[in-house]
Amino acid sequence: MPYRKRNGTFDLRAFVPSTGISTATIAYGDIVQFDVNVASANHRIVKSSTMANVPNVLSTAFLGVAVEDDPTAIGQTVQTHKVLVCIADKDTEFKFPTKATGAQHASSMVGKRIAAAYDSTLGMFYADVANSTAGDASLVITEVIDEGTTNGYVAAKFLSTAVARLVSAAY
Repeated sequence: MPYRKRNGTFDLRAFVPSTGISTATIAYGDIVQFDVNVASANHRIVKSSTMANVPNVLSTAFLGVAVEDDPTAIGQTVQTHKVLVCIADKDTEFKFPTKATGAQHASSMVGKRIAAAYDSTLGMFYADVANSTAGDASLVITEVIDEGTTNGYVAAKFLSTAVARLVSAAY
């Protein structure tokens, strides 16, 4: 979810959800990206998905975080409604939960590049602070919000190499 922005105003944009993935509707707080799997729908958005057999989300087409649910989840048609997204630009930080123990959840995490991950059981995206694989990194931690708390929160920005050209062209 959006946490803070340097100039105080989040960049919110509305996008049409893709019809290519009907089983993964977008929910508030989901990381979204352009649909790179359906050529005719690459201007539409989808909930970001994970790599095979691991929770990490890898993409170079992230747009940001959905700040409302996909209208198809409540029976509205895709063609007439859009999903509002907080854009992952260089000045926007997002609040992510972690799966860290209290001892791991420390201020020493600030500046660390980490992976964004998805827990299908809990239905949530989180900052995977335990992942140390550099190639999986899509976020950089900017603040530990509640230091010493098990499963606490961090503020993080998306790396410019992980976001869509629509967003990264600015930085």
